[in-house]
Amino acid sequence: MTAIDPRLFPRRVRYAALLTVNVYVFMGNMYSSGLATGFESLAMDLHVGNSELSALITYSVLSMGLANLFWMPLALCFGKRLVTLVSMSMFLGGIIWSAVAKDYNSLLASRVFASFGYGASESLVPSILADLFFERNYSSAMAVYAGFLSGGSQIGPVIAGYLIQARGWRWFFILCAIIAAVNFVTTIFFLPETIYEPEEEPEEIGDVEKDTSNHIEAVRTTSHVGDRAKMDFGEYTKGLFSLNVTKGAKEKGIYKFFACLFVLPFPLLIVPGILIASLMYGVVLGGVVAISTVSPDLFSPPPYRFSSADLGLFTLSSFIGIVVAWPIAGPLTDLLSRWLRKRNHHIHKPEHRIPALLLPFLINPIGLIVFGYTVARHQHYVRPAVGAAIASSGLTLVPSVMLSYVVDAYPRISGEALVLVNASKNVVAFGLAKGGYAWMTKEGVDKMFYEFAGIQWAILFLGLPLYIFGNWLRTQTQKLF
Repeated sequence: MTAIDPRLFPRRVRYAALLTVNVYVFMGNMYSSGLATGFESLAMDLHVGNSELSALITYSVLSMGLANLFWMPLALCFGKRLVTLVSMSMFLGGIIWSAVAKDYNSLLASRVFASFGYGASESLVPSILADLFFERNYSSAMAVYAGFLSGGSQIGPVIAGYLIQARGWRWFFILCAIIAAVNFVTTIFFLPETIYEPEEEPEEIGDVEKDTSNHIEAVRTTSHVGDRAKMDFGEYTKGLFSLNVTKGAKEKGIYKFFACLFVLPFPLLIVPGILIASLMYGVVLGGVVAISTVSPDLFSPPPYRFSSADLGLFTLSSFIGIVVAWPIAGPLTDLLSRWLRKRNHHIHKPEHRIPALLLPFLINPIGLIVFGYTVARHQHYVRPAVGAAIASSGLTLVPSVMLSYVVDAYPRISGEALVLVNASKNVVAFGLAKGGYAWMTKEGVDKMFYEFAGIQWAILFLGLPLYIFGNWLRTQTQKLF
């Protein structure tokens, strides 16, 4: 583990780490979502229908979510750098397997394998950024993370669409493998270990600053931005290739420590705020995944006759929805929270963040309705694109409220809670999107998305009782954790 607080590393070290892990985030989402644009080519080569091909997306989502429960405890035993590299190698191996897969079952297995490897990034990357940046810079680092995250899932399919149309679906995986291999090499040299375990408690000198994990770190402050550690790059390079075990794993034993960390998040499902956050995030993600998986079946036949490239361009509508909502989500939550705190005699409560859910409650289900109504009537493709954009805005609006609420309401267990939310929302999204084709065949595309909107409204409405009874619920559940 590092003997220097990673937040005091030279700026070039921290920014290089920021870039290399975010390229990993981009590539994982591009690999996961981009394949939907090539369903027509895959159907001809593998002799399967779009219903079976949708499993290539939905099971990837499920695998990514469940991976959070495994990789984070492993990282707290062996270090975040090593586990990131292991997960990257698993991801790269899965991509190569996808490129050479001979049949549908082999391709599906490769997708699950690669997505399980990539799933480490959903918990590890935000955690690494929290280690590398002070609170005053952490929001900016997370904004970069959010940009790469949405770029991979929304811009990635555009790249995939044009490449699949020009060279075939295997070349999409070949491109992913090339970039992932370069990213793996850069990560070896540019990502330091970020778990900081000082031998002794630091002496408090001058100001102290609270980090994002809610513990106090003493920092020398001869300048406003903090002193940077003098780094011996020879020692730094040597440290990149050393293998260590964390103090907790040494003291309790690796297997016992891992087992404790692995089971720790599961009891948190009985905490209403954490359960509701998982459900809300999951139903919003599920709507976006459902649109992605059924779009090839809706837009490839007449009257739309979309090619792979056209399907890729259609996903830009979702990206536009995320981009428009991005500068609104955080400021809206903070503005309402400050206003309610002022009305509450300047006493802050985590529940003050929840009223910001009113915006996604009003607009996101409407996006699903617009998409279903317009595409069922074969209206101009711009109209379902607008619906998809409105539905996708929830991927920014809902997490900005509920993840900040979870961290605010349960600071001592926030790390475990966020791991559970990341895993659970993918499970919820998988459950809702998995039967998309059967649901659409039975009910029709318009009725399917009307019902999906009803589910979103029902889940998002849970914000009201959480706002009213949240303080009492926290008092009761905090006794348990």
